[in-house]
Amino acid sequence: MRRRTSAPTTNEPLTERALSWLVRLHSGSETEQDWIDYHEWKMAHPSHAGAAARAEHVWSRLGPALKPSRPAVRKVAGALVLFAALAGVGASGFFSSWFADQATQVGEVRIVALDDGSSLVMDSATSVDLDFSAAERRLRVLEGQIFVKVAADASRPFIVEAGGGEVRALGTAFNIRRDGARTDVSVAEHSVRVSLASAGRVDVGEGQGVDFDPATGLSTPRAVDVEDVTAWRRGEILFEGRPLGEVAREMGRYRRGAIVFMDDTLKQLPVTGAFSSRNVNEFFLALEQTLPVRVTRLPYLILIRRAAE
Repeated sequence: MRRRTSAPTTNEPLTERALSWLVRLHSGSETEQDWIDYHEWKMAHPSHAGAAARAEHVWSRLGPALKPSRPAVRKVAGALVLFAALAGVGASGFFSSWFADQATQVGEVRIVALDDGSSLVMDSATSVDLDFSAAERRLRVLEGQIFVKVAADASRPFIVEAGGGEVRALGTAFNIRRDGARTDVSVAEHSVRVSLASAGRVDVGEGQGVDFDPATGLSTPRAVDVEDVTAWRRGEILFEGRPLGEVAREMGRYRRGAIVFMDDTLKQLPVTGAFSSRNVNEFFLALEQTLPVRVTRLPYLILIRRAAE
């Protein structure tokens, strides 16, 4: 094993202490004395100053500027930052869940029995609207991931809207994931017809999947492992050679708070394995055992950095 003797030793407890200061200073209930105390703590020892610099770098990547301002402005900014961290979802996803007919919280997986006899499984941080009429059954995925098993009804087509496209069930069970502008569709039984206004439509059969994005169009059908794609329904997330950045983002959907990489090159490390979405802490423990990384777990914040060689 190579040993690097010139690398400085990071004092993790001091960094955690500095981050605790920052949470306090942006909480909305901070005082001018808190800012004075923080600056005195930073100046008390060079190790404190170093820890504060690391913490302030992390905090700057999460949003707020590290400087005092008028009390009213600080209170609003602090509340928004903490609220976003506690919610653990993007602003668009959070606000859409307020008005959705069905919405799950972070870490929650819910089974919903629909009025027509169909069933809907909703993943963590997912929101949907339902619009069932005498003419059709329409479901809108506002954010997140669902698995639908459609009850047959020839007089009322079952249509799912997501990300600017439509998925029309042809007597089927299928998985839809909406992640930003991209939507992925995987078919578990029978087939669906996927339509995108700017790219036409395509029929997708059992064991196949497509993805679409209004900016890039609609892909051609490809073979997918439906058991792997839908493993989230039983609390498992499977990865095979996926970049750590993508994996951490995926696992982060099942916990509140932010995940920050202190070294962006770590995001390219390959990850293979099956992990529980019901205990995300086990995933981060496994990272330290299998990859050259060090993970610092704080309330609503996880820091991933390169392990000392």
